[in-house]
This record gives sequence, C-alpha cells and structure tokens, in this order.
Amino acid sequence: MGETRVNLGHLLEDLRDSYPFPQEEAIVVELIANALDSDASTISFVTEPREGAMAIIDNGAGMTPSQLEEYHDVAATTKLRGKGIGFAGVGAKLALLIAEEVATETRRGNHHRATRWRMESSLHAPWEYVAPPGLIDSGHGTAVAIQLHDHASNLTKPVFIADVIRTHYLPLLVPQFVEVLRSIYEDGVSFLVNGKPVQAHPADSRLTPWPFLVRTGKRKKPVGIGFIRKADADLPEEEVGIGVSTYGKVIKRGWDWIGLLPQNPMKITGLVEVPELSEILTLNKADFLRDAASLQKYYRYRKAVQHSLEPILRQMGEIREPRQRPAKDLDPLQLEIERVLADLVNDFPEISPLLDRRRRGDPSKGMISDPNSPAAGTLVVGVDIMTGTPGGAGEGEGLEVAGGVLAGEGIEASDHPTEPGREHEGRKRKPGVMIGFDDSPDRQTIAWIVENTIWVNRSNPAYLRVMDTEAEPYHIILAVSWVLSSYLEDGKSPQDFIGRFISSWGNRA
Repeated sequence: MGETRVNLGHLLEDLRDSYPFPQEEAIVVELIANALDSDASTISFVTEPREGAMAIIDNGAGMTPSQLEEYHDVAATTKLRGKGIGFAGVGAKLALLIAEEVATETRRGNHHRATRWRMESSLHAPWEYVAPPGLIDSGHGTAVAIQLHDHASNLTKPVFIADVIRTHYLPLLVPQFVEVLRSIYEDGVSFLVNGKPVQAHPADSRLTPWPFLVRTGKRKKPVGIGFIRKADADLPEEEVGIGVSTYGKVIKRGWDWIGLLPQNPMKITGLVEVPELSEILTLNKADFLRDAASLQKYYRYRKAVQHSLEPILRQMGEIREPRQRPAKDLDPLQLEIERVLADLVNDFPEISPLLDRRRRGDPSKGMISDPNSPAAGTLVVGVDIMTGTPGGAGEGEGLEVAGGVLAGEGIEASDHPTEPGREHEGRKRKPGVMIGFDDSPDRQTIAWIVENTIWVNRSNPAYLRVMDTEAEPYHIILAVSWVLSSYLEDGKSPQDFIGRFISSWGNRA
C-alpha cells in the first residue's frame, strides 16, 4: 500500500521564504502575534546567550487540550480572519528549522501541559508531552522556549528583540495608538526583555502635532487614526514614509503604497492604524491579500487615508499648489477611459473601488424603465447613472438615462415609443476617473493615483517628448493603464491588462 509523504523541511522553508525579512525576525513577530491573539497584556522575553536559548512568556488565555494538539499540526490554523493577527503557532514552527528543540508550556484553567518538539529529519517532526517546566507564574498563559543550534543567534540578543518589537509593533508602544486599540487590547500590552520594559524611541512617542482620523462612508465613520511628523534632517531609511498597521502590527511602510509623495519624502514619517484591515492580512503579515474582494476593501481604506493625509501635507508645505489641469479639455478622453473601464471591469473587478463614482452631480431629468408603465420611449446606446432611483448599483441609485457616459442601453423619449418607462428627476453621477497633471521632476514614475484622480507627471522625459503632439493622448492612456495595472489581484498579468486597455481604447478611436 502506498503512503502520501510530506517534506516538512521544504514546507517550512517555503513558509520562511515568504517573509520579506530575516527568519529570526519572523519568529519574534509570529510569537508576539499569537500572544496578542490570546489576550495577553504582558509579553516577556528571556534570553540566555551562553546556553543559546530564548523564551517568550505571556499571560494570555492559554490553550485548550485540542488547541495544543492542533498547534503541532504544521498545516493547521485555528484563527478566523479579522479576529486576530496570528496564525496557528507559526513562530514555533519556523523555529524548528534552527532549533534543537522547541518546548511549549500552556496553562488554562485546570489544563496545564507542556510539550517538547524537534525536527528529526525533513520528513519527521515528532513531539511529546513532558512535565511543565514552570515558566508560567500566573494562572493562565503560554510559554515557548527555543533551544538554538547557534548560540550566537540574534534570538539570544536583547537589543535585537527590542528592535523587532519597535519596528513591527510600534502602535502598542505609543500612547495615542494604545487608546485607539483599547477595544482590542483592553488592558494594553507591555513588553519586557530580560525584565526591562521596551519603550518607543523618544521621537516615535512624539508623533504629534499632526494627528488625523481616517473616515469612510456617507456618515464619515472613523475607522482609523494616524500621526505624522517632519524631521529637520533625513531620517533612517526604515523610518521614511507612512506606515500602515492593523491590530498594532505594522504591515508596510513607505510612500508607494499610499500613492502620495511629499517634496521632502526622506524627512517625513508617520503611522496610521486601521483595525479592520486585519481581515485581509496575509499569512506573513507583511502585506494584504490580493484577491478581488480583499483589494476592494484595501483600496477603500487606502483612499480614505489619502483623503486624510493630503491636506496635512499641504499645510506642511509638502504638496505643490496648485496641481494643474491642462488648458485643453480632457473630458472627451476621460469619457473614452470610462468606456474602456466599463469593458474591462467584469474581468478586473478589483480596480473598480479605485475609481468610485461620485455620488451626486448636477440635477437632471431622464427616463427610467418601468414595466408597469405604458410605452414611453425607445432603447438607445449610452447610459448615465442618476441618484434617487431603484435598480442600480448602490443604495437607491442607478437610473439609466440616454446619452450618458457609460456604455450600455438606456431609454430615450420618442414619438414612436416601444419600451415602457416613466420620467424621473435626480442627479447625475460624475465620472469616476479624473485626469490631472503635476510636475514632479524627482519622481521617476509617469503617473500615480490619488483618490479617483490619475496624475500624469509632466516632468517625466517620456511625457516631455510627446507633449503637444498627436502622441500625447496615447501617452496619457498608457499612463492610466500602467497605474491601474499595479493594482491587479495576484495571478493576473499587468501586461495583459495594459494590452487590453490600449486595444479597447484603440477600437473606440
């Protein structure tokens, strides 16, 4: 009889390689994430360099007997997305690659057990129950002790562990963020390394005077909070730009993810915490999921952060005023782009949130399809979206009106009507994509998107070559498609998207 065998070594190596930072750093990040998910308010690290050992001890809820069993299953995850940031004891599993053994002690109610786990070969990682070593000094919690092959490992260095905490869990050390995260971590979170409290660097604890709220939806509900500061000199590279965190874990940092670039990017740092983004967190906690549904959520919050940050950067004198629209009318080109997007959105639904249509526009009259009404018009190509009617995409929106900006069919009044319909008054929704021009000679990109406006860089050498020529519209179309192609979900080809975008535009010319 055959047997299915799994190479655990390769599986764990693949998991290790998915992190954009070193393995030892990933182990600390993951151990903390699981401690946080267990409602720990104190997380202590103990290092013993001479013995080549490190332990993390928390006062969280501890594990049930079944959870302790699943903890040793390399393929198991007991976590629900949006309910935390840890996944199935990944930190301990990664540690198997560099450890002689990993000992785990957990206490929850009357359940107080401990295990010893080791990588015996690439195909076998046996574990067994052992007597609890007594690392947990409270009535509940979990301790993970790692005996390392290399006694000089960074995991035995207190400075390294403290730096990882500050880099990846800074919001849990800054008072303003601690208050925001109080609904998640009711008692706050304290970190200790060899008994010494870990604190934010003085500069990080003074992120004011530029606080901001992140709001979304019609009612502008607060969904996040951020702080930004400007230094007198260039900052270290790891501090440059805006970081985004969820549940206190910093996911990424820089300027590219947010689509904004100040005049002095190396002097500005900041952080924004959005707890709801935990629902779309990747396993390695270094990015967000890139399926269509997750991207839509991510873009919605990204746009809200842009909307909050841009006026602050303008007050700081970091955004040039004014951004310019060209003297010539770009409306026809925007109309063509809208129609191209309508052709592609079914195959690339993830880009639609980037270009949300404005909810209200100019007052307008039109005709709405109504099977209960007498024949009042004829079908025509070209529709617009009008608010205040049933049947459309959104809450009470979606009247199709003849002669609008979207490809499709609408009803137009006619002396020889064939289609049932009735008149309706509402407001037209304006185009979802706008085009603007900006001069950023220090920025190498040809274009970028902020909210629903794609800004074409007039200082880019490629644009300077085609400016005021017949090739200028083509450059703009290429810039738009290039910007949008970077926001596709995983598995989709940016080249294919750009090619289809340009072809669709060319077929309409």
